[in-house]
Amino acid sequence: MQLTKHISYLLYRYDCVTVPGFGAFLGTLAPAELDTDNETISPPTKQISFNAQLQSNDGLLANAIAVEQQTSYEQAVRLVHKEVVRWKSMLHEGKTIELNRIGKLQFNAEQNVVFVPTKDHNHLADSFGLYPVQAQKIDRTKLLKSTPKVIDFNNERNQNQPDSQGTNSNPLRHVAAAAAAVVIGYAGFMAYDDYNQDQQIAQQMQLRDEAKQEVQQAVFDLGELPKLSIQTTPEEAYHIIGGAFAVESNADRYLTELQQKGFVSSQKLAPNSYGLHMVALGSRVDRTEAIDFLRQVQRTEIADAWMLKR
Repeated sequence: MQLTKHISYLLYRYDCVTVPGFGAFLGTLAPAELDTDNETISPPTKQISFNAQLQSNDGLLANAIAVEQQTSYEQAVRLVHKEVVRWKSMLHEGKTIELNRIGKLQFNAEQNVVFVPTKDHNHLADSFGLYPVQAQKIDRTKLLKSTPKVIDFNNERNQNQPDSQGTNSNPLRHVAAAAAAVVIGYAGFMAYDDYNQDQQIAQQMQLRDEAKQEVQQAVFDLGELPKLSIQTTPEEAYHIIGGAFAVESNADRYLTELQQKGFVSSQKLAPNSYGLHMVALGSRVDRTEAIDFLRQVQRTEIADAWMLKR
């Protein structure tokens, strides 16, 4: 079974994926990073770490396997346990466990698990499709090496003086006079056009105010209006699942048993995409409260209970 594929998929959606009896893979958000040595900017990423102390079954991994392989939750738990036994055997033999798109696991000299995450894959969904880009440093010293241009105003003034016949030899004055005439004419045209637009806007505002007054004074007979029903979208909640059944009558029977045991808040959820009818012992909006309730149920009633977010 490709357990690594399911762990990698869940790391896109969750910050903690626990492998029961082995450990948990944790995802921590890291901001974009500037590498001045290689002159690159890397996008935000989710840094993956491993904690061998977190081994309790929260049902997340087994439920994903059960849905993907269309099998029962109990069978998925057995498949995970079988893979964990194989991983532990490899570690004790001194081998390295290579988890595709996640990292490598191996024992150190003290027989502790050491995890080395891979740098070739990013599990942050918001950075999907983003890759490191080049960020070359701007050399501002080159901008200061150019020689500034010097304008001789005395030479230009001598060229503008009239010649011996009293005429100006510089034709730029004629060009400037023509340009000034064009500018004055254009300014006059724009002023006239602005005046016409102001008059049209004032007329439209007057007509609009008159129409508004007529609507406010009018009385409309709309008859009996239909009743308005608003359906609100329920907030996502964490459901503590006690069992999933392919036959709905079995789910109803199990729900009755839970209610007789005192789980008054137990309910039957809508079937999932595979047609399984899941029965929840209770639901919580807060994830921490849901995990506490799950631990209580696993200790007292159902050891294989698991949590579903819907």
